[in-house]
Amino acid sequence: MKTALRYLVYVLLALFVTAAVAVALIVKLALAPAKDEWSQRVQYGPIGFDVGVPTALRLATASWFAPQLAGHKIDTRFGSLRFDWNEAAGLEVNCEQCSMPVPELGDKPLQVRRLTFTVRRDVDSLFGNLRAMQDGIPSGNELRGRWSGRLTQKDLQLTAEVDDAPIGQWYQLLVPELPELKRARIGGTASLRLQMALPDGGFSLQPRLVLFTVDGLGADGLLESRAGSCGAQARLASDAWLSRGAVAALDAGFFQHPGYDSASLAVGRAASTPSAAPAAATNAKPERVSSIRIVVPTPPPPTLNLQVAQRLLPPLPHPEARQLRDMLYAVEFERAPGKQRLLQAYLDIAPWGEQVCGAEAAARRYFKRSARALEPTQAIWMATLLRNPDVMLQKWRAEGQIDKPAARKVAEQVRDVSAGQRAAMLRGVANARFVAPAAP
Repeated sequence: MKTALRYLVYVLLALFVTAAVAVALIVKLALAPAKDEWSQRVQYGPIGFDVGVPTALRLATASWFAPQLAGHKIDTRFGSLRFDWNEAAGLEVNCEQCSMPVPELGDKPLQVRRLTFTVRRDVDSLFGNLRAMQDGIPSGNELRGRWSGRLTQKDLQLTAEVDDAPIGQWYQLLVPELPELKRARIGGTASLRLQMALPDGGFSLQPRLVLFTVDGLGADGLLESRAGSCGAQARLASDAWLSRGAVAALDAGFFQHPGYDSASLAVGRAASTPSAAPAAATNAKPERVSSIRIVVPTPPPPTLNLQVAQRLLPPLPHPEARQLRDMLYAVEFERAPGKQRLLQAYLDIAPWGEQVCGAEAAARRYFKRSARALEPTQAIWMATLLRNPDVMLQKWRAEGQIDKPAARKVAEQVRDVSAGQRAAMLRGVANARFVAPAAP
């Protein structure tokens, strides 16, 4: 009896192994990548084989196969994925306690209580909806959006849009440990547009902010407490020549922007094989695109608001978290102390090279006069130094000149001057040869 049972167990085990090998071979044959198809190596126990990713995606989203995935779960490094089927929405994927490490934002990964997205396919066009529910956010206030994609044998090109949601909610998602969030009153909404190409990894991410306001941080008090840190304050009026020159050199849109430049919020990375099709418009809704071109934004220089925040606040170890924190202060500076006082304070704490700090000290060192008494050409010269003071000073000593093309551009961008005044400034910049200060 025991011999018979042992024999039966061996037979069943052999059948199981044979069946497993057969299934693996069938899967391997069915999902084997075609020539030049995007592929991914898959390891299942001791068996490893290449899978054609487009083939696998077409199978998983096929109307006859996708319902069979309902009820199944897969554990991933991002969280547990559960598959469901909905006749109206198609395949539904739920990620419970989803997390994703983003080192630029902090040591802790981004976390959402549940991420849900639906998937439907029409030939090679993919589309669906997405929702993200966060801890601490009332039910019904989840982030919502839509996505679409185009699948080819070589890649998957995706476009996604997340609808307007409170900016404070975005901050809670991205930097929940930021201390300022406990006291900041954040207004306005933000939406998001993402374009991505796989497997190349190129992407473009463009946020859009509406009516962004901040209150409660005490930004004006912080500014006043540090405004005299460089010694005597010049407190220049906004129409002083050095004030005009600084705005022209560093932030030409200072009096128009709300404390930040929307273009500075965009991030991206070029794909290794960019497509040739034109990029979709920023405000367009996702559609079943044939191809997309990843446009990597060139970040503009920081606004004066942000430069003041960077000068006043201690650094953070994570660059994107620091940018988000500094932006809160940059926006609050718009309300208090306002543009004119902020410009004054910036000039009184700005670095002018070789440990020289503040407009008054810089004017007396470089031109032996008060900042209020600077002539237009001298003011343009000093404003140009602000872009890269130490390098400019070395050039000044070595060649008797700073960067003249840069100084000319500053003079051309000075606002609210007559044609005669601008012509005089340009002549002054072209002919200027000031004596360089002695090295410290």
